[in-house]
Amino acid sequence: VLFPRPDHTKALGEFAASVGATETQNKAPSEQKTMVTTTQTAENPPEIKPQEAPKVHLAEPQPGGLSTEETVAYENREIAKNLVQVEKHYAQKLRINGIPCDCGTGRHLLAIEGGCENAISMVDNPDVYYRVIEWCKEVGPKSTDESAKSGLYDEEYPTFSHQARDFRKEIIGSLDPKALFPQKPGEPEGTRILPVVSEEEKEEIRQKAHEKIEQVLSPMEAERVPAVIPTEPRPRRETDLEYLADSPEHLA
Repeated sequence: VLFPRPDHTKALGEFAASVGATETQNKAPSEQKTMVTTTQTAENPPEIKPQEAPKVHLAEPQPGGLSTEETVAYENREIAKNLVQVEKHYAQKLRINGIPCDCGTGRHLLAIEGGCENAISMVDNPDVYYRVIEWCKEVGPKSTDESAKSGLYDEEYPTFSHQARDFRKEIIGSLDPKALFPQKPGEPEGTRILPVVSEEEKEEIRQKAHEKIEQVLSPMEAERVPAVIPTEPRPRRETDLEYLADSPEHLA
């Protein structure tokens, strides 16, 4: 008796379907949870506190350090010193002993620009510093070694010299060479502080001065030869007015 061979295809399909449904049920909660978490994260980002802007170092000087005014005064003096150098070089038409050269003018111009850039952030009205920077950029290409040797700008160099002098006066307020150096603490510019002397000290100084004068004059008085006083009347000379008045013949 022959029996038909059993067909397991249908059974295998049903088994595969049941296994896939089980895996789907197991993964669904996890995926749903992940989606909810992602949505909540996107809707409620973490709060970011704004950061404070960095403070300028010189806005609040440290104890014992330089104030903003002192720092600006220093930068101004350094700018003015370099302006003195270029003023001199331009007045000499960028020549040393008659030989054209840049005379280090480019280096001085860079120092001037750097000083102006440092001072701009520390003053209320930086207009002069901006103008000086523009001036440096204008005269710089005409101040190279090649430009000096070409002779093309010999007539402009004296003008540059005057401009450098005017900027120096505008920045430090004076053309006096003393303004290029810091004043002593408590000493106003252009003045000299005199020591305070009491009346007793003044009298003592006068007394010492009189004693010194007497010490110098005493030997001179002792060595002085007394003047000889004539005892007889001096004879008349023809040049005496009285003699001329008594003798009309000399008036002829």
